[in-house]
Amino acid sequence: MAEYGVKQSPAVIPCWIDMQPEGDFIQSIYRAKIPDTVSFYMFYGYRGNRNPFRSNNDGTITMSSLLDNRPQTEAKMCYAFDEDHASIIYSQEVLDQYNAIINTFDAKQRASHHPSGGYLKLNFTYDYPGDAPRPWPRLYLRATEKKMKVTEIALRPEDNGKVLGPFPCGNYSALLMAGGVKTHKQSVPVSIESDHTNELSFVFSLDGMVFAYITTAIKPENKVVGMPGWQNRPERNKVPLQSITLTGTGLHRTIVPVDLKKFDWYEMEASRTDYCYNGYLRMFGLPAGDYELVIQAEGHEPIVDTYRVTPGKDSSVRYYELPPEK
Repeated sequence: MAEYGVKQSPAVIPCWIDMQPEGDFIQSIYRAKIPDTVSFYMFYGYRGNRNPFRSNNDGTITMSSLLDNRPQTEAKMCYAFDEDHASIIYSQEVLDQYNAIINTFDAKQRASHHPSGGYLKLNFTYDYPGDAPRPWPRLYLRATEKKMKVTEIALRPEDNGKVLGPFPCGNYSALLMAGGVKTHKQSVPVSIESDHTNELSFVFSLDGMVFAYITTAIKPENKVVGMPGWQNRPERNKVPLQSITLTGTGLHRTIVPVDLKKFDWYEMEASRTDYCYNGYLRMFGLPAGDYELVIQAEGHEPIVDTYRVTPGKDSSVRYYELPPEK
């Protein structure tokens, strides 16, 4: 957005020049690597205009800018929080994580009454042929004692056996997810104790999935010029959906949108239950093959589309705008 402002705005705010991803200031940060004696931890928020597990912005900055590969490569750990561009500054969960890191590496704090953080050794394997894709996993830790807040850790296939942390002490449920695959376990309870390392193990197998986002037609004046379609999505998507039907390979499923007040995305993902929430559609456990998707919304003509599902393939989210009302 800063780069767009510099190029298109008739009056440029000076800080925009420094904030351009390809500008001199940002580029200068990466000209020298961080010394090995410095432990660098990366915090970011994902509460933008997308659901928590497939975020693309923090409400202001796009994920592509927040998650430049260069700092990710040098970071000892990357922590993601369900916070936006402003709330991450004063979030109690972010402060707890920050303190867990500081306390763990501060000898004086370790000797005091302030508990240091604990660690998780994460093991995961792929139980399918070696030529199939190895999608990048994400670990979700849900605190059971702090309003069910979730911390997300982005991982790579080669991170099997990696020790993660530190994390604030407490009880959590752990969920490991990746596109196109599923684990043999659902969420796993785990207790994180001061200066202690617990071990978690998961096995991935192939799974077919369908991801989509459905919204009412967005007026041209409400679209951000020069930004991708996802950027235009409303935070509260009031879509008059009636049902969504998927048919193919001997399978027929119908989904009715869930009540926003009762929705728990973590539990739905852990149990791999099909759902449509706030316009976001997720379907799991689909055999390979061709499918027809039919979206029914009150006052609108149906949307009909075809899908080819390939288990193991992390398919992109399809974006649907409902046609004008009848």
